[in-house]
Amino acid sequence: MSFFGKFGLGLRASEGWPKSRILAALRRRYGAVEDIGDENGLSLYGVADGDISFAVALILSDVARDRVVEVGFLARFTGFAINATWLEALNRNLHISVAAFHADGDLYLIGGITAAGEFNDGSFALVLEAWKRDLLVILHAMSPGSSYLEAFPVARSEAARRFARNRAPKSQDGARDLFADFAAGAHRMTSLCPSCGGRGRIGIIARACEDCDGVGFQSRPRR
Repeated sequence: MSFFGKFGLGLRASEGWPKSRILAALRRRYGAVEDIGDENGLSLYGVADGDISFAVALILSDVARDRVVEVGFLARFTGFAINATWLEALNRNLHISVAAFHADGDLYLIGGITAAGEFNDGSFALVLEAWKRDLLVILHAMSPGSSYLEAFPVARSEAARRFARNRAPKSQDGARDLFADFAAGAHRMTSLCPSCGGRGRIGIIARACEDCDGVGFQSRPRR
């Protein structure tokens, strides 16, 4: 039943992630999260993200039932034109998942992570984003002729595409210089406010920083 072979290891009660915090994070991201039952140590939940449905499986510690040792994701796709060659190439582009055919002829996308360290809302949000990217990879591959330009409104804007165009520098080292400048932030228009360290507040009573008006950043002239 385990995604990573760790189910039933008898983890200490202090290990794993709090089930309540995982559910709260899922509800913040997706809204309605339906309890679809418990099965063999799994707490199963149904999630709808737009028109896409998938299941989230919380694998519980056998020591503390309110602690989760793994989080799994499962999406099933029926009636799409797919083949083994396409599937092999597809799997090379997935982040936290594996796509596989089942005996019923459907395609299953299976992902999961082990609960390691302290639970962090921001880090778990990145896991959900990685799962979304895997779903996008699957959906894009199953829709022949479609493109990301067609899917995202900003990419359909001629004005946006025109302004966002970056031409390759003509000089021999131009691309290298462009990379170095961008990586180092040499042309960024803002920087952390040195007075409050980017917090926007100073002092014990946490009053707004006067140097940045509580924003936490300061504008600086373009080079």
